[in-house]
Amino acid sequence: MTRRNYDLLVRNNDFRTWDELSRQERRTGITVLATIGIVAVAAVWFLVGGETSVEAETGAAPPPTLDVAAELDAWYGSTAAARAEVVAAAEGVRTAVAANDGRALQPACAVLGTAARDAAGVAEAPADGARKAWTDGVAAYGGAAQACGHLFDGTQEPVGTLLARTTTALDTADGLWTRLAADLGQPAPTGPAPSVPAAPAS
Repeated sequence: MTRRNYDLLVRNNDFRTWDELSRQERRTGITVLATIGIVAVAAVWFLVGGETSVEAETGAAPPPTLDVAAELDAWYGSTAAARAEVVAAAEGVRTAVAANDGRALQPACAVLGTAARDAAGVAEAPADGARKAWTDGVAAYGGAAQACGHLFDGTQEPVGTLLARTTTALDTADGLWTRLAADLGQPAPTGPAPSVPAAPAS
């Protein structure tokens, strides 16, 4: 009697496995689960997606985008005076070297050093590559002015070595700034270099 009552309790509470359910009961269970899933997805959409839609409808502004190309163009334009000063000074050094004119070379080296220092003080470029090309170019122009200046300050190095160091640094600087201009779609800021350096006149 007790066993029979227990079987009735189990049957009344419907403790059955999936395999024991009839086909109709399985179909009903799947329908219920699908309905629950749809309700859950709809609830999430209303809570999250609905808020996004409201923000879009109220005219929320999209995050600002940075026009780096325009900023680079503006920055490069702002360096025009510094570039012109450096390029003119570098050409003055090259011209004096090519003419073997020691008297003209000494002040030309000083002018180049001043121009390089001025160029180092311009505003930084808004992109890493342009910033590095500019600063490396400035450093090379400064190095050329320093090597050139050693021709006249009693530095005990051969004249040919100092001249070679000067022109090599100028070539490096010109290359860096020319590549920078090309990357920005701008005309080259430097002119052609003389081919063979000569020793300054005594």
